[in-house]
Amino acid sequence: MKAEKQNNHSNEKKLSLLDTVGMSIGGMVGGGIFAVLGEASNMSGNAAFISFGIAGILALITGISYTRLTQTFDEAGGSFSYVEKLSGSGPAGTLSWFLILGYLFTISLYAHTFGAYTSRLFGSHYGLGPYLGGLAVIILSGINLAGVRESGVSEDILVYAKVAILLILSGVAFSAIKPQEFLPIMEHSPTTVIGAAALIFVGYEGFQLLTYDYNDISKREKNLPRSVWISIPAVIVIYMMIAFVTTGTVGDQIITKHKETILAYVAEPILGKAGFTIVLIAAVISTASAINATLFATARLTKRVANDQQLPSEITRWETGGVSVVFICIMTVFAIVIQFVGNLHQITTFSSLVFLLVFAIVNMVALIHREYKDWYIVFPIIGSLGCFSAAVALVYDTVTTDLTTLWIISGITAVLLILRFVYMQWHPEFLDKIERKEIKRNDI
Repeated sequence: MKAEKQNNHSNEKKLSLLDTVGMSIGGMVGGGIFAVLGEASNMSGNAAFISFGIAGILALITGISYTRLTQTFDEAGGSFSYVEKLSGSGPAGTLSWFLILGYLFTISLYAHTFGAYTSRLFGSHYGLGPYLGGLAVIILSGINLAGVRESGVSEDILVYAKVAILLILSGVAFSAIKPQEFLPIMEHSPTTVIGAAALIFVGYEGFQLLTYDYNDISKREKNLPRSVWISIPAVIVIYMMIAFVTTGTVGDQIITKHKETILAYVAEPILGKAGFTIVLIAAVISTASAINATLFATARLTKRVANDQQLPSEITRWETGGVSVVFICIMTVFAIVIQFVGNLHQITTFSSLVFLLVFAIVNMVALIHREYKDWYIVFPIIGSLGCFSAAVALVYDTVTTDLTTLWIISGITAVLLILRFVYMQWHPEFLDKIERKEIKRNDI
């Protein structure tokens, strides 16, 4: 009886369904819609809402695969754990390096957006954006190192308040839609619409936070899948509504000129100066919260990977506030540099490419591991092929419109692979790990 009471007491401290739904929605909406709306609207025109829908369907299928794999292996760790179980430490480590890099670019994306909205909030020129974004990363890194976390209640309040603001804005904006703005819907080719879906895919990656906090979820067998089934469709609806009213109320010239802060320009004609300011404040809070959450989640992932000898132990050895000092400092420096030297399109492209390829692999793992039975196997097949095809479409669009960005991405990829190869060949801890695993497999 005593043990049962202790379990109940500990269960009360865990994340409820409301908390997990809020965490998942917050991870996606936190910086997603504010960061990528302008890019999607500028690229696919009036069909931007379709692009958000396509990306959302792929995210939902992938979210289900994440859920099933996490429950099967019954451990936190996300895609790194799944691939390690199926393919071993080598492929899993390589995947984790790219995933960490994807999170780094995502933090830079949120910092870039934070700087743009903060500059506009205070009436400053956009040129100050990178400095404000860099300052935000430094402050939030310090907060992470101090061990300060948002409470479950405050996080829920912030998330659902942002959702309410977006729903109210989209609802009111429907009355201001102009037929001459949202018609024709297909202004560009279907390939461009798919390319836009791939470009803004980073706006959906936040649901992965649930897999890192799997052990902290109350009744996780039920609440994890429920959270995915509730949060991702809800975000799809929000994104599609916002995209539709944006292209239906704001002219193409304004979208092109103010694509980094376009959501505020949707609010101003409808809700006046007050609405304009409210959206700016919501964007600043959202992107700051997204930076904070992504820093912490990436630090947890890095610790998990380093414990498996997939990263130098020096990176995670010195901890304070529950996160690695060295790792947070490295992430801070690189995130600031990236958002200074890269533009919004480049940062978004690289982030989305990483997550599309990681999600394609996760769906393939779910298929190989037989997480789906009978005709349901069509879902991971669609998820894997869909994510991979979207990545190919994004690369093709980048080749035809911005070859420089492709060369930059290729260079970063090559450097990471070279570093990974050197680590695998020369790091003794990693070689010992591989040798022990091979011996264990041969014994079996």
